[in-house]
Amino acid sequence: MSQRFYAPDLTVDQSSYVLDPFESKHLVRVLRKKEGDRIELGNGHGDLFEAVIVDANSKRCGLAVQGHSKESQPSFRIHLALALLKSNDRFEWCLEKATELGVASITPLISEHCEKNKFNQERAERTLQSAFKQSLNAFIPELYPLQSVSAYLTAHHEETVLMGHCYEEPQKKDLFFTAKTSNDYHIMIGPEGDFSRSEVSLAKQHEAEFFSLGEQRLRTETAAIVAINRILCAQLSQ
Repeated sequence: MSQRFYAPDLTVDQSSYVLDPFESKHLVRVLRKKEGDRIELGNGHGDLFEAVIVDANSKRCGLAVQGHSKESQPSFRIHLALALLKSNDRFEWCLEKATELGVASITPLISEHCEKNKFNQERAERTLQSAFKQSLNAFIPELYPLQSVSAYLTAHHEETVLMGHCYEEPQKKDLFFTAKTSNDYHIMIGPEGDFSRSEVSLAKQHEAEFFSLGEQRLRTETAAIVAINRILCAQLSQ
């Protein structure tokens, strides 16, 4: 099946399910699905379900669940901590692509150099859900509330935290080589204007590792996707 729908609260012991209004409208009015048509559901936690439409209601589409399969978690997990950007479109684009690439979680960051300090959690959740369905992934990233750089570093001080920045740093290595040291990565990507020097100093105090993505100067959202890809490539090469 090539069309997947999001059913976040669907469990393996259910034989029926009702899609929410958003998914129901898309299924019935946009795709014009009818009773008897088969679709695939995912709950974002690795469970995939086969279902048949029994009530093509555009507000509460009823389904009969007829099959289940389970995908296992990947052997490594990538957690993206991404600073807010001036452009909502660019920030949401990055959320979409990170979801397609299979990151485990996303944390929006508020940095000293951020020009915005507000974050629309509901809109971002919709972006993740859309990318989850389009990519046919079995898992959807967990989206955490907005955090400061300090709070994020404190929360993950015992884990592998990798910060990208543009300052001269003698111990900074290409992320491809740094990414072979763990199976659980927390990537921190700063805003336009980079992390502040005090934030970099704070990260050093928390024993974060600093990485390079090469000589090119990348936009924030580009750097995030390149960083994720570096880790994916590093893991595949082992």
